[in-house]
Amino acid sequence: MKKFFPLIFVCAVSLLLVGCGKQKASETCPIGSGSVACGTTSWIVDHSDFTGTLNSVLIALKNEDFATLATFVWSQWIRFSPYGHINTGTDVILDKQIIENALTISRSYVWWTTDGKWDPIDLWIGQYFEKFVNDADYAHAPTVLYNTSIQRGNTINNIAQVYQGKSRVEYYFSGFDAQYEGMDWKSLTLVFEHVGGQWYIIWVIHWSRTI
Repeated sequence: MKKFFPLIFVCAVSLLLVGCGKQKASETCPIGSGSVACGTTSWIVDHSDFTGTLNSVLIALKNEDFATLATFVWSQWIRFSPYGHINTGTDVILDKQIIENALTISRSYVWWTTDGKWDPIDLWIGQYFEKFVNDADYAHAPTVLYNTSIQRGNTINNIAQVYQGKSRVEYYFSGFDAQYEGMDWKSLTLVFEHVGGQWYIIWVIHWSRTI
């Protein structure tokens, strides 16, 4: 029996740290729905706390419930990116008060330029949500990725570099119409920051195929 003691000891220690053997996805990731692929196992959060915030934010985005969404926006701002490549110099930044009153604000914003044509994406907040936030039912996306960066198409994915150390969740559709052979894929990435014991949404990133 002595020769088995080191193995048992190592396994016991491993269970305390990361689990002995392969950890189930539901244990590593805070959401059990959909096809989940996990990123780094060093992402340690209160699963129940984060899951509640994540679900509430996702539903608020889907329903364009700006009053509820504003409760998850930190005192400073939330950024919006219409494409997967992050540009901190051009992305629109909206503060908590603007989000709360989004539907009553009588002005549009230039969110960036259209892919391939470089025309200004000049939209009201509600219009932007329809085109770049709710262009798919991301609450029922078949694939949910945690802290994972995947390169798709010809747009450079620099999310991990821009928001290193932040927690991010991507809702991904590999395609909708078989005739396009996956060229019509889409995703929505939500980036969160943990401040003062609460999770806040700080970035909403839309991504789809670009020319």
